[in-house]
Parts: sequence; structure tokens; C-alpha cells
Amino acid sequence: MKTVKTLSTVEVDSEVRILAHIADCMGTSMAFEEVLTTAMRFTAAMMGADGSSILLVDYERGSLNFFIALGEKADQLKNTTLQKGEGIAGFVAETGLPMVVSDVRREARFSKRIDQSTGFQTRSIACVPLKVRGELKGVIEVVSKKAGTFGDKELDMLAAIAGPVAVMLENARLIQEVKSLHDQLGEATRLKAELLATMTHEMRTPINIVIGNLDLVLRGYLGDVTERQRKCLETALRNSGEALNLVSSLLDLSRFEAGQFVVHVEEFFLEDIWSELETFFQVGLTGKAVELFWRIEGALPGLATDRLKVKEILSNIVFNAVKYTDRGEIRVTASPIEAGKAIAIEVKDTGVGIPRDSLPFIFEPFRQVEGSATRSLGGVGLGLAIAKRLIHLLGGAIEVESELGVGTTFRVTLPARYEA
Repeated sequence: MKTVKTLSTVEVDSEVRILAHIADCMGTSMAFEEVLTTAMRFTAAMMGADGSSILLVDYERGSLNFFIALGEKADQLKNTTLQKGEGIAGFVAETGLPMVVSDVRREARFSKRIDQSTGFQTRSIACVPLKVRGELKGVIEVVSKKAGTFGDKELDMLAAIAGPVAVMLENARLIQEVKSLHDQLGEATRLKAELLATMTHEMRTPINIVIGNLDLVLRGYLGDVTERQRKCLETALRNSGEALNLVSSLLDLSRFEAGQFVVHVEEFFLEDIWSELETFFQVGLTGKAVELFWRIEGALPGLATDRLKVKEILSNIVFNAVKYTDRGEIRVTASPIEAGKAIAIEVKDTGVGIPRDSLPFIFEPFRQVEGSATRSLGGVGLGLAIAKRLIHLLGGAIEVESELGVGTTFRVTLPARYEA
């Protein structure tokens, strides 16, 4: 007989109560940190925890910094930093995997350093990653002085709130960035920055609530989902994500205008970037008779450049193909060039195509190809503009060929190693 794991009514009720409480807080005029603090207090109380905290990733130093810490000895953690991979939180941040430890005395990965500095005696701990669109932002953890306090049930409960908390953190970062840009832009672009700040603020509450609850339902926390329901939920989640992408694109454009883009070099492989993005592309093709192909020709070199910018370049160009292709195929091909000193990426689709007289303008911000076949698809025309600027920032180039009614091909070249 096959055993099926289900959530009890009590467990589901606890998760729903926590998420409903977070949603209520988000719908008020409470300050961002106050919303998170209230949510963390409520979660800790529901889980019987003696302490809870949110740690954020410092990408420059590769460390984890305490952002919010609540409970006994919490005031001693304000300026505390965990090194890369240190302790349970470090392990979760490094692997992206949730972890629960019933008794830390039996777990070799537990670090005693924090307890030794604060005098707190941790016995049980649960920790989950905070991710936004696949990117790690930090971790959220709860601790107890009693062994056996946390198990799989508590880990699932913590994972349920990680989504909305991560989105709140990311939106707060975007808002702060807009405000910072506002202070640096000239008078001619100041009104745009004010518009961006207002837009982000007005959009964050409904989008946070929608994304968090859609994700909760899709994961099955509230019960089984039929295939028909799943398709509707995926469509709603996809469109909610596009709303956040719009805000991000506007922010990217403002960063360029303010000269605020900095290249952070790290080593990685293009194949890993594709693996992270492929699911999002497939969701975008839901309901379309389109096949997506990924092919590597030759041995691709390892890259030493800005990973997040390469990811955004590939995302924007492929999503452009996804958006304008209703049938046929999209082929993404990567190959080494210049004896492995650079890579070439070709994105070829069988979409609506671009009129010849419109090709000179497709990389300009807020410009879209005119015509019912394209205007009906929405958008504001920022994806390709951002992609081209990022490509040039990394020392690369982009070309495009297109035939109306046949399809479009974008060719991108990027140096394997970034040189300032």
C-alpha cells in the first residue's frame, strides 16, 4: 500500500493563520521593518520558538548578516556576521536547501560560535532559504532551547512564509534603490524617479499578497490542485511576475542613466544560468504550441564576468522570443568563439518577426514595433534596451535579423573574461 503524506487540518490552519497575519500587516501603513518584525514574532509564537531571525546575503563579502533578530539575546546579534558556509544558516545559504535539526548536539554542521558569544543555548533549529525568482536573498531561521522542538511540520510552516517574506525584502531593496537614484538624478529625470518610487510603493502590497498566496496554493500547502486549476494559477503567477519585472526594468534603466551599474566578477558556467531560467521560459510558453530547444556547440569556456547581468541578458532576449512566438519553435544555441576567449549566443524564433523599417529602433527604451500583431502583446519595450546596455557594459555586442511573418534571430557575443 502506498503511503501519501498529507498536511493535517491543524498544520494547514497554522500556516494559513501565519500567512493571513502577514497579509494583514502588509495591507496596513506599517513600516516595512515593522511588518517583518510583527510577522516574525507571530511565526515564532506559533512554532514555539525562543528566537527567530532573518539573515541577508552580503554578495561582496560572501557572508550572512543579521537583519532582524528577535527573542532572548537578540540585541547581541545586531552587528554579527556569519562567514560563508558557517553553521546551519550558512549551509542553507550555500546549498539553497531547507534544514531542520532536532538536536544540534548531534549535528556536526552546527556552529557554537554565536551561542558562545551570546550565552544562548540552542538545542533545536529550523532554517529555510529566502529566494526571489531563483536568486538567494538570505535565510530565515527559528531556534529553541529545547531539543525536539522543530521537525518536518515546523520546517514546512517556515517554508510557507519564506516566499512572501523574500518578496517583501526584495521590494524594499528596490524602493530604497529608487530613492537613492532620486537623489542623484538631475532635474530633467527627477520626475521619472519619483514616478518609479510611487509605482513601486503602490504595487508592492497587492503583488506581494498575490505572489505569496499563489505560490502557497501551487505548492499544495492548502490541498491538492487539479490540472485545470494549476494552469490558471500558473497564468496568474506569471503575470504577477511580469509586473515585478516591469518595475525591475524601469529601475535598471534609471541605474544606467545615473551611472550606478557596477560589474561584480565571479566565475560560473553558462549552462548553470540556463538551468535556472529554463523553468521560467517554459511557464511563459504555457498554452502555446511552441517548442524550446537549448543546444551547446563545442566546449563552452568557464566565464569570469558578472553572473547576474549575464542572466538578465539571456532572460530578456529569450523572453522576448517567448512573448512574440505563438507557434513553432525557439532555438537557443551557445558556442565558443575566438579560441574560447568569448562565447556566442543565438536566439532564433519562428515568431511574428520585425518589419525592416523598425529594426533600428527596437533597442531604444519605451519603443515597440507598431502593428496589431505586436502591440496586442503588451509590455513597455524595455527588455531589449536593457539587454543591449548590459551587453555593452560587459564588453559584448548584439545583432539582429528578422523577417516579418517568419521570425527573428538575435546573436550575442560576450567575452569569457570581463576586463574593465
